[in-house]
Amino acid sequence: SESEKGISMLKFVVEESSSGSRIDKFLQTVCPDFSRTDLQKLLLAKKVLFQGKELQKNFRVETGMEIEVLALPEKEASTLEPENIPLDIVYEDDDIVVLNKPRNLVVHPGNGVKTGTLAAGLLYHFKESLSSINGPLRPGIVHRLDKDTPGLMLVAKNDKAHRHLAEQLETHSLARTYHALVWGNPRDWEGYVEAPLGRDVRNRLKQAVTKSGKHAKTHFKALEFFTFASLLEYRLETGRTHQIRVHSRFMGNPVFGDPLYEGRNACLTRVPPLFRDIAENALNMTSAQLLQAVKIRFVHPRTEEEMEFEVPHEKEFAEVLEYLRERVKSDAPDFSMDSFRAFDGEMRFEEEEFFEEESEYEATQKKKRMTRAERLAKKKERLAKKKALELERKKREAEKRGENPEEVTAPGYEPTIDPNLL
Repeated sequence: SESEKGISMLKFVVEESSSGSRIDKFLQTVCPDFSRTDLQKLLLAKKVLFQGKELQKNFRVETGMEIEVLALPEKEASTLEPENIPLDIVYEDDDIVVLNKPRNLVVHPGNGVKTGTLAAGLLYHFKESLSSINGPLRPGIVHRLDKDTPGLMLVAKNDKAHRHLAEQLETHSLARTYHALVWGNPRDWEGYVEAPLGRDVRNRLKQAVTKSGKHAKTHFKALEFFTFASLLEYRLETGRTHQIRVHSRFMGNPVFGDPLYEGRNACLTRVPPLFRDIAENALNMTSAQLLQAVKIRFVHPRTEEEMEFEVPHEKEFAEVLEYLRERVKSDAPDFSMDSFRAFDGEMRFEEEEFFEEESEYEATQKKKRMTRAERLAKKKERLAKKKALELERKKREAEKRGENPEEVTAPGYEPTIDPNLL
């Protein structure tokens, strides 16, 4: 229908299956050709109405509501040019591609990067056979990896496959496993980190643990130990930017070689002198963080078959591990101060307000410094108590021997000569 202003208006009636959903999620079900980001922009532009009132993105729909959309989002024009970038394809069919992304390759344009991206390489190799859900600058891309994080990635060849895989990401049925070499040995051999992540207020390039951040959970398991480092396996339950790198730093075990989250010289100085040359040589072998997506498991969007793919460690990662195995291999973790001085609690957190939440434990109070007179008085009190206990013990022993316990002298007051001679 047409509105009074002549703008094309679409109307969608909420069915029972969508009742209780957030408005942006509901819009995605009725407008499947658009990403949720595009639809959220419509909400910000005040182009989504209910009974003539503009809706906010946290509005929840109910059965029978008639939602009005003044105009659908316009797809941005693509400025992405195909580039002949070599791709390491692990698996391919009509719906999906599984590829092994190399280190030092940006996934899609952004932050000043316009050329030399994985997206441009995909466009060159697969032409128009890629999903368009994430827009023309991210053709087929379902999820991302950092520039210097190599490993397995999924690419969708059509929108139906993309939506199916995106749903698996949201429900955590798409499992991604990573390996990382971290500094020091974790206190627990297996566990998880659950701490919200948001942008670091002091450095916009970094993420940080922050009270107002998004929920993030990372599972980890120790695979191998070295004198000053450990090989860990990580499994993501959520997919936040830099999640493993920040959570590793949060644990006090930054990823080895990480230039952004204190995984280089800040940790090297914590290695004891005996092993520092070995650590420095290993660090010089790494160009960035030793973190790799080694395994991925998902359900195929067409056949519904569960699929799993795994790749070995990339060359740089494998060479550092081999170097450490020959020199500082350890059968068990070492928590002594001699192996690696871990980051203390205060240094692990990027934002102090995270600690302001109520806790069942009270903060440790700072001890008041005693004066010299108070320390001497305390010492005298301790000695007097010790002597009283010793005297009681001697009296019991005298009583057992049949002697008079009252004649027992207090410790420290025994006569040096026989009093009868005085």
